[in-house]
This record gives sequence, structure tokens and C-alpha cells, in this order.
Amino acid sequence: MTSPRWTVAEARAKRAKDGARRERLHHFIARPLGNPMRLALKAASGLFGPVAYHPAMHRAGSRMNANTNTAFQGAELSAQDIICSAYFKAGTNWVMHICYQIAQLGEGRFEHVQDVIAWPDAAEPRYWRALEDRDSAPSPTGFRVIKSHLPADLVPLESAAKFIAVTRDPLDCAASGYHFFAKLFFGAMTPPPDAWLEFFGSDAAIAGPWHRFTATWWAARKRPNVLFLRFEDIKASPRTAISEIASHLGTDLTPEQLECIAEATSFESMKAINHKFYPVRQTIWSTKGGKIIRQGVVGEGDKLFSPEATARFQDKMAQGLKAAGCNQPFYGLGRAEKKDRA
Repeated sequence: MTSPRWTVAEARAKRAKDGARRERLHHFIARPLGNPMRLALKAASGLFGPVAYHPAMHRAGSRMNANTNTAFQGAELSAQDIICSAYFKAGTNWVMHICYQIAQLGEGRFEHVQDVIAWPDAAEPRYWRALEDRDSAPSPTGFRVIKSHLPADLVPLESAAKFIAVTRDPLDCAASGYHFFAKLFFGAMTPPPDAWLEFFGSDAAIAGPWHRFTATWWAARKRPNVLFLRFEDIKASPRTAISEIASHLGTDLTPEQLECIAEATSFESMKAINHKFYPVRQTIWSTKGGKIIRQGVVGEGDKLFSPEATARFQDKMAQGLKAAGCNQPFYGLGRAEKKDRA
């Protein structure tokens, strides 16, 4: 087996160093220039439209997608690896935490999730446990959890690893992503909601387009090592989802273990430890007070974006599914009645 390229201690040190550097730059550059930048962008958008915000959004997309094509290159995966691939803001941390707690039989503890989970397609994988690291966070089941946002055609499906794929209403993903990135990345450069939605529906979107992710995992759903889930179904019945995931992993949970996992991964419990999931400051424009565990509600996108922008976005997602050969009408996309979001 390949030796880890970095240790957990080195990952912690890099997070601390980079975070401190961006904090200093934020204090001396972003803080005094924040309001002038916000006003300048607003004025520019009045003259040129949403294109004024394109550079900031495309920089974020380029950075977040930098490792998508090489994330699992040369990876040595085994049947003890659980790859949780959820679309961006489709409950990735929630399902990842469920898998981690199943691996730990409900007794999982950590100072920060990046110490125990690998994320090879992250913007900065070295903030996380190394993909080659099999020893630093042992579990009684022998399982190791790996985070991902990748579509099925960019992960090693032919390996012995087990995959949990999660999709969500793309409009809700866009709404959740908007609030998340306003704090984590953009700060004063936060675009208007409709401009963000247009970007979110493009090929340059963070984690790539939703329709590609969903269509590829839907096509792979019958593989014995793949479990395909929807965020809304997990939300409706968390204990059923936990049992389904455990069954897919071949892990028998006692009723007591199931309850421990359900409690540890409840919205209230995870919100209380938001700081253990929230990443280090990503840009000098980042602002404090962001939440990675925010609301997790169904239908949030209906309230944020204009009806016109929503219609354009949904049509694009429907056309994307069709072009990918996926005829499953997810969330009413591709049907005349798009209000059916089930």
C-alpha cells in the first residue's frame, strides 16, 4: 500500500497556517475595501448586468473544481472504503457523518471532521486526511469514509469500494450553495441570487452541473456497490435511510446503535457542532459566522430566486438530463407540471 503523502498533523498545520494568512489579509485589505467593492460591483451590474459578478463566481468554480479529473487517479481502494458522493449542498456532510457513525457503530468522535475523512476532489485535499491514510482514524467495522462531489463517471466504480450517491432538488442545492458561498468565499463580492442561479446551472458550476451528477449516478444505481439516495427521502425518514445505508455496507446495527447514530446525526446535534465541520477561511473576502449545517429544508429555492430565473434553470436541468440519456423526471423536471417537487 502507498504511504500517506501527509499526516493528519500536517493537514492541521496547513489549515492553521493558511487560515491565519488569509485572516491577516482580510484585516488589512478586504475589511477596508469591502464596502467600496460592494458598491462598485453594484454600479457595474447596473451598467453591464450580472456579467459584473462573473469573475468572482468563475474563480470560485475553477478553484473548487481544480482536482475533479485527477482526484482518484492511482487510488488504491478496498471493500472497506465508503465513498459518499453527494452533489454540492445535497447533504454531503450529513450523509458522510451518517456513514462515519455507522463505521464507528455510533461512537464516532473527532475534533474536526477533516481529521478523520479524506476528500480527494477538494479544492485543497491537504486540509483533509490523506486518501492513502488507512491507520490514523481506525473504526471497529474497519470502514474508512471518503467524501466526494464527483459524478459516477469520475470515480472508480470498478473498484471494490462501496458508494453512497445523493442527489437533491437542484433549486434547493442552488439556494443552499448561495448562502454558504456568500460567507465562505464571496463576502463583498456576493452576486445577486439570480446571477448565482445562472452560474449554478452552467458547466462551470461548483462540482459541475447537477444534471451530469444525477444522470451518471442514476445510470449506475443498479451496480451492487452503489446505493442511490435522494436528500428529501433521507430528510423524511432518517432512521430508514440509516438502516438502508448500513444494510448496503453489510453492517448489522443493534437498536441501540441505530438510535445513537440517529441522535448523533440529527440536525440539532450537527448544528451544535457546526464548528467541527466548517472549513478554514477560504479567501480574504470570507466573512465569519457561516454555517455548513444551516437549515436543510425542502423547497428553500422557491423563496430565493425569481420565477423567471427559476424557469430558465429548471428547463436547463431538464434538458441536461435528457441529453445525458436520463428519462427519470427528477423533481418534476421535464414534466409539464414542475411544481411537483417530490
